[in-house]
Amino acid sequence: MAFRCKYMEGCPMYNYLTTSVRIIELQPYVEEYCLNEEHHRECARYKKRAQGKVPPDNLLPNGTALKS
Repeated sequence: MAFRCKYMEGCPMYNYLTTSVRIIELQPYVEEYCLNEEHHRECARYKKRAQGKVPPDNLLPNGTALKS
């Protein structure tokens, strides 16, 4: 089975990244963080969740804010 981040299912950013009209632009985040066993712990959202914090909805995995 392919790797999947344990926080992926409930992550609003993952849902946005995979359903947005901007999917071509945003898909690399999913591949680099959500589905990558080696790099998923580098995700800014993962780090916040691991600390028991709720990340802002617009926080991208690389730590920057998604601009509309």
